[in-house]
Amino acid sequence: MENDNLIFHKIGEDILKHIDHLKERMRNLQQLDSRFSFAQNNDYFLNLSKELFIEIGEGIRNEHPESDYLKNQIKLWGEKAAQYCLHNDVSLATALQVIPKFREVLTTTIEKNCLEFNLSLHDSFFIYGTFETLLDNAAHVFSHTFLHHHIEALELAKQEMQEISVPVVPIKQGTAVLPLIGDMDDERSEFLQERTLERATELKLSYLIIDLSGINTINTWFAQHLIQLIDALQLLGIDTSISGMRPELSQTIVQLGITFKHVSKFLTLEQALVQHTVYP
Repeated sequence: MENDNLIFHKIGEDILKHIDHLKERMRNLQQLDSRFSFAQNNDYFLNLSKELFIEIGEGIRNEHPESDYLKNQIKLWGEKAAQYCLHNDVSLATALQVIPKFREVLTTTIEKNCLEFNLSLHDSFFIYGTFETLLDNAAHVFSHTFLHHHIEALELAKQEMQEISVPVVPIKQGTAVLPLIGDMDDERSEFLQERTLERATELKLSYLIIDLSGINTINTWFAQHLIQLIDALQLLGIDTSISGMRPELSQTIVQLGITFKHVSKFLTLEQALVQHTVYP
């Protein structure tokens, strides 16, 4: 399109000239929608809105809309806005509803300038599409930052749950119990092996009882990881026994063709504790 730089420059100037008016329109639109209660009468969020208008206005006035500079400024704004929403416990679904408000506010300015330049419908759509892309980029960065934060939080919660799921409980000096509870998938089985060896070394154990009474099912991977764990403990000089092997679990183990011949086995945890004279 001919003179597109001139048109973008003029729209950028117009945005910057009426920046406070655009900010006020954002305020009015938010106050009409109950979903934006988190942003109503909030100067910081309104200033964030103003910042986006400024970045877009200065960017298209001084740079091309496709410039790396403007893209980077939009990226920084999206990250900043996402951090604000995360800090104020605003859901992603609610926060994303703000983007259409920016589109609505900017459309008036774009439309006015397209009419002043007497642009064709095709050229007007080109100009509008450029602004759509800028706002889409802002929404993309915002969503990515938002989701990345939640993924990190989920990973942290998962790690904490894994730590809780491997409770090596000291009974007396050199002796501890490892009560296993729930289902043991492959990932948890691997973590069990690694973490138990770490805790056993930290506690300077000489004897460990692995209690299976809280386990729902046993699969091949868990059984193999359990055998590997016991072998590794024995290499560290830590004697190991198994308790709580219910009939259904023992049948599954036999069907899997796995044996624990080299390990002491007890029907209950109490029997294992009594056997080793650590139960009061």
